[in-house]
Amino acid sequence: MRGKSLVLIAPAPDPAHQARVDAVLAHWDGDDRPPVRHLTFEQLLTDPTVLDHAGVAWVQVAGDAQTGLYTTIEQLQDRHIPTILTRAGQKGSAGTIYHEGVVIGPPDAPPEILCAMLRALWSQIDALQAMKVELKVLRAQHGGLCGQIESMDEELRLASQLQREFLPRSLPCVGRVDFRVLFRPAGYVSGDIYDVERLDEDHVAFFLADAVGHGVPAALLTMYIKRSLQTKQMITEPPGYRLIPPDQAMAQLNYDMCAQQSGKVRFATACYGIINCRTLELTFARAGHPYPLFLRADGTSETLDAQGALLGVFPEETFELARVQLSPGDRLLLYSDGFECAFDSSDKLAYLDQLKLLASAPVDEVMHRLSDKLDRQHGSLHQDDDITALLIHAGDASSPIEVDRQPVAVAMA
Repeated sequence: MRGKSLVLIAPAPDPAHQARVDAVLAHWDGDDRPPVRHLTFEQLLTDPTVLDHAGVAWVQVAGDAQTGLYTTIEQLQDRHIPTILTRAGQKGSAGTIYHEGVVIGPPDAPPEILCAMLRALWSQIDALQAMKVELKVLRAQHGGLCGQIESMDEELRLASQLQREFLPRSLPCVGRVDFRVLFRPAGYVSGDIYDVERLDEDHVAFFLADAVGHGVPAALLTMYIKRSLQTKQMITEPPGYRLIPPDQAMAQLNYDMCAQQSGKVRFATACYGIINCRTLELTFARAGHPYPLFLRADGTSETLDAQGALLGVFPEETFELARVQLSPGDRLLLYSDGFECAFDSSDKLAYLDQLKLLASAPVDEVMHRLSDKLDRQHGSLHQDDDITALLIHAGDASSPIEVDRQPVAVAMA
């Protein structure tokens, strides 16, 4: 309380106010009686710093004197100065709260009651001072945290933009083979990544990977995987190139990931394949990824197995090469494990029933229908995992041999 004073504030000096103050302070016995300082509304409005050493304020106003009152109350509240308001005609008993930090001291209240109120407020000055210091520190920390959060938000937005630049802007449609994709990150960035790339006149490579984990570390790993996957190899005799089979491409990618591990180990699941768009023969290899779903034109379906462990675990891991012969109307669906928890069901395999419905949907609508189904699920606004689905459709014999159409991927934020 050292250096603090009891500040008496009124619109203008008034003998009646002074008489009330004297009568009240006459009941203040002991050595802790505070020094008293008189201020007017005008002084306070002109120089608010006069409140810097105020411990407790007592505002006294005549019945009709309102000018400057509310501004004075606001300034006292801003500085967290406990205040008693005595105003003619003010309703409420002694101690009734008028505003935050302001209590009513009726003008007709006995002097000993008003004195007890002043002493009670005065005794809490040290605690209030400590709280003001803590509040000042918290506000400074809050300001710093807000700045950091805004910076992190901007960085995540930039990371999201960068990751999307790694995704294909459009999907090729070669011969009778068409591609569709749904991509829904759970946050700014995704632990899923996909790619569809035309390798030559007849072959198209497709790829889907899911890094274990979430957020920026998983997103960085997906971009590394995307850049590290080798699809072609240059040869000298005869000069040209050869397409790297999916099992060999996955083995090399796995070896590179294991070689790059330092400290914390990072894993990923993946499925990589190549389709001959002329013969509709498809080869693929998988690394711990959900089994591709084969949707036949006749309405039957099955999951396709090809053995292979997670990427980034065993440097010498080998991956099985699987072959599938598609017929006109058949479809192959690759998807990430986010679908397992996307559909509201106690049956962990219920999502497969939803995915099988994609066999009958028109190819131009299939991903939009799947997106609508996801939107109708409980908790769809706060999905637990990244969701990606890549559909390969083999058209019928009436489809043109070469199509220049470039269907755009369905990218859901």
